[in-house]
Amino acid sequence: MEVQTNIKNKNLVFKRRQQIIDAASKLFFEKGFDQTTMREISRASGLTMGSLYDYVRSKDDILVLVYKDVVQRFRAGLVGNENEGWEADPENIAIMLRRIMEQMYKLSKAVQLLYRESWTRRKEVHLQMREIDRQNVERLRQLLLKGHRKGNFEVTHPGTTADMILVLTALPALREWSLAQVKPEEVIDTVVGFILKGLSFDRRAQSAQENKGRGRKNMA
Repeated sequence: MEVQTNIKNKNLVFKRRQQIIDAASKLFFEKGFDQTTMREISRASGLTMGSLYDYVRSKDDILVLVYKDVVQRFRAGLVGNENEGWEADPENIAIMLRRIMEQMYKLSKAVQLLYRESWTRRKEVHLQMREIDRQNVERLRQLLLKGHRKGNFEVTHPGTTADMILVLTALPALREWSLAQVKPEEVIDTVVGFILKGLSFDRRAQSAQENKGRGRKNMA
């Protein structure tokens, strides 16, 4: 479901909504969603209250926009472009997992905000967040199935496995308080190695781990 707007100019909608997203993200993280007012978002984004409501209907709409923005930035950093695909083999899976975790480090504050605020009793927001999340799990599930069919690894429950992999790769954000003193490379090595072994890569997993430098070059 798309967030509604009264403005027809798509470029202007994108520009103004980015102002809203940037301002709201900072306020939501600092104050919390419920404590942030539309007037504060209006002031921080440089828009009048009337203009703000031309681009969103409610604060819930803004939360959805923030979520979608994080997902888009995450994907851009992960694949470089929308047309790049991933092969279902150990080396490519290892690189993909590393890029996911590197992005988690870069976007950890935004991810924490979304985990804290998205899964609420606001039904419409919850449903939109859940659908986006379902699409991410499905993409990974299809990749796992592809690798399974090729004989690269064994996956008994691809949907559950995909879900668990995404949880594990989110550890830099979800467990920041306990991992703050651990080097990112150590966390990434441990999680990626754990996942590869769980997918029954065996010796091929070790080979993929040796190529970890290829994925690390994208670290900020």
